[in-house]
Amino acid sequence: MATTVLDLLSRAEDSVEQLGCSSASVSRHQWESFDQTVYRLLYELLGSRVGCGAFDGEALPLYRLFLDYPQPLEPADDRPAFTPREVARFMGTTDTSIRKRIRSGAMTAELSDSGYRIPRIQLGSGQRIPPADTTDTHPLARTACSLGALTDLLAINRLEPSVPPLLNQSANAIARRTLVITATAAKRTLGLCEPDLADRPLQIARFALKSLERLPAASEVTGLQNQAIASTYCSSSESAAAQLEHAIHQWARAARRELRDTVPSVEVLKDINRQGVHMYAALDTVLARSGLTDSGSAPRTLLRDSAHALQAATHVWDQTSTGASPSRNYVEAARQLFTALTHITTRPVDGRQEELSYQALLRGTSEVAWTASLAATWASRLLKSHVLFIHANHAETSTERLNAKRAGRMLAATRTDVPQLLDAVWNAERAAKETTSALPGQLQPARVSEREAVAPLM
Repeated sequence: MATTVLDLLSRAEDSVEQLGCSSASVSRHQWESFDQTVYRLLYELLGSRVGCGAFDGEALPLYRLFLDYPQPLEPADDRPAFTPREVARFMGTTDTSIRKRIRSGAMTAELSDSGYRIPRIQLGSGQRIPPADTTDTHPLARTACSLGALTDLLAINRLEPSVPPLLNQSANAIARRTLVITATAAKRTLGLCEPDLADRPLQIARFALKSLERLPAASEVTGLQNQAIASTYCSSSESAAAQLEHAIHQWARAARRELRDTVPSVEVLKDINRQGVHMYAALDTVLARSGLTDSGSAPRTLLRDSAHALQAATHVWDQTSTGASPSRNYVEAARQLFTALTHITTRPVDGRQEELSYQALLRGTSEVAWTASLAATWASRLLKSHVLFIHANHAETSTERLNAKRAGRMLAATRTDVPQLLDAVWNAERAAKETTSALPGQLQPARVSEREAVAPLM
């Protein structure tokens, strides 16, 4: 199965919803990466839709939306020079002011047949805003990563002749969902950032809410096929690696939905750790087959230690229950992930597919770290809310509990009933985060081609 536009939008919506439950502060880098990603996405939507120019009536609302984006942090493309009007947008001033600076010599510009062209370096310090870190488990960073992947998908599809063009209605539908995500993220960032950063999220929130009022309602996305993101990782949607990638995504999405419930199932909280253990075992197997590391190497030792931490976090939930059951959707997603992981570890594959599988597993470790962090927060919440129950026979004995113990009833669990619970789940979260950033980025180092090796130095 391929990752689609709708998959990436749903993933971004899931992440921004988790931002509302997060207490982790938002850094300037995290916000600016998100801010610039939204601007790039609107730019790509404008270039991907059918029709062009101001005479395309159906595209005009999206065109105005892009132009109204408040003082973009940097251009969305890689052009080396810009017009005075474009520079005025980026610098938060007027076209007239920019022309005065050019005439006075305060700003460098070249005169062409179509007017002044101002070099990109004149826009600011020259430092580019880096995209969100794919290993960052912060909800805002994960939202930016999903929207960035969506932007890349649109760009790839626009350049692929075999892919149907994006219809105006579909572009508007994507823009509307993006604006909802943007407004929600900006409003929630206000409560998580330092005061000196608050002005920009507030400005973007106002822009997104006002733009939603002006953008026409649109139906669901059409005219864009479910194309996979073209990358060096995957070329066949039928391969075992592609199936693994899809299974990991569907499981993580189902797990996040389960953890959004008022009271999640303990079986889901346990299974998240079990899936993590299985994924680490698969990674260890792939690393062993590659010969890149031996059994005593730091990455494989960390995998085993992290697996033990997740296994311990699984067992501390034994004998407890919330009374809730896993949804059918989660059970099916977990079964498919188990099958995909088993396939990768038990069947020989060629070098190309091995690398694809490894990359899918690496991305899976980020999903494990994220879901483990969500599961960890539920441990204390369930105890404080008195909705985590334990069989009286396994609970701490007290005079008040004797009747319940004789009757074999369930009791609301306390810290003394599950003394190792909180430490175990936090240790599992920490181990999962360490694993995400400690593994090699690829199985084999990039090889220099023969032509590059013999090329003369210039």
